[in-house]
Amino acid sequence: MFFSLNRKEKCKIESAIHTVFDDRKNNSEINAVSKNVFRGILSHYYEKVFNAFSSVEILKAFLNTHIKSQGIAAIRQALSNGKGVLLVTGHFGGVEFIPAFLAANSCPVTIIAKFSSDFLRDTSIQKAKKFSTRIIDADNTPNIMKAVFDNLRENRIVITQCDEIGEWRPSRKDTLYFLGKEINLDKTIDILLKRCGTSIVFCIMHRDNNYGYRFIAHSLEEEEHILSPENLSIGARILKFLEKYIYEYPEQWYQWKKYADMEMIPSEDIKVGRPSSLSLLRPSLGKAS
Repeated sequence: MFFSLNRKEKCKIESAIHTVFDDRKNNSEINAVSKNVFRGILSHYYEKVFNAFSSVEILKAFLNTHIKSQGIAAIRQALSNGKGVLLVTGHFGGVEFIPAFLAANSCPVTIIAKFSSDFLRDTSIQKAKKFSTRIIDADNTPNIMKAVFDNLRENRIVITQCDEIGEWRPSRKDTLYFLGKEINLDKTIDILLKRCGTSIVFCIMHRDNNYGYRFIAHSLEEEEHILSPENLSIGARILKFLEKYIYEYPEQWYQWKKYADMEMIPSEDIKVGRPSSLSLLRPSLGKAS
């Protein structure tokens, strides 16, 4: 019903998929990918509602029975450095379950979130307390970057997303090919790491068959072979990790509608903000529409 009423958005998604896979798949395969992408988007919103409104007991039981871990050791190893962990993910798979899953595995988690209503904010904060999880409320925190730094200094895991396309602050000179497009690279993560010296880990919550999930985490030293031999920045390397999963599992990425927004920007139009106002660390984990 939603996409019947929002045909323009549906067309943007289909157009993006055709553009990315035009030289990789035939028309029949691309159409199959498109159908699976829409199924994946619906799964995401079901997961969002389930995560927000199920009881703590039901959610914990679900996490214990439906999620397998593949790489959580990388996070524990990063925590051993004592400077916190910036855990970077994307709008991919069962991302809504990542904070609760880590908290259920005794990891000190902090998330940055926006809420569409006071009711959802209050419900989420109360549930977070039961999982020993902290929430940085992006709409009511005067200095988000300071809050992030403070949590990292406490050796906590701060979760953010690298593909919050509408929040990117593009570099004037650094570019990267991402999903076949040359784009101006956002340098927020590189600036953050330079300022606080924290460890960084990339992760996804992969949606498997039979309502199962796999939590997959990589340190940046892993799988170097997927990256180009160029001297890529940390932010670029993370996007390359995400790109690998999108090409392999396109149905699990739900930012396709924003693909058209990833364009090269003329240098005179690029707005450069101060580090204290960087916007990449304002993701929508926990945001409900």
